[in-house]
Amino acid sequence: MKPEQRRQEILQEINTITRMERGKLCLQPRGPGHPPFHKLQCWHQGRNQTRYVPAEAVPSVQEALAGHARFQRLAEEFVDLTVTQTRASDAECKKNFKKSKPSVTRKPKPS
Repeated sequence: MKPEQRRQEILQEINTITRMERGKLCLQPRGPGHPPFHKLQCWHQGRNQTRYVPAEAVPSVQEALAGHARFQRLAEEFVDLTVTQTRASDAECKKNFKKSKPSVTRKPKPS
């Protein structure tokens, strides 16, 4: 498959991702006699943000986290393909570039 074609496929795949959430879902104990709860942690604007996730919302948050992970993988692949394509294009330009010789007017040698 050609890199440009794969890049277009990646963009289409990214467009299908409808749910995203950054961070990590953690199970937190509450103490003796209390059931554990889930919290979502992520860094936002240089600070660690934490929010409680109700048990019924855990599957939805997990889906959103998977969407973000998928986006990250696709974006990385897109960047790799684009860098490879850019470098190949630059190499082709260098190969086709001919150095022009400066026009030097020479004086005839005295005999």
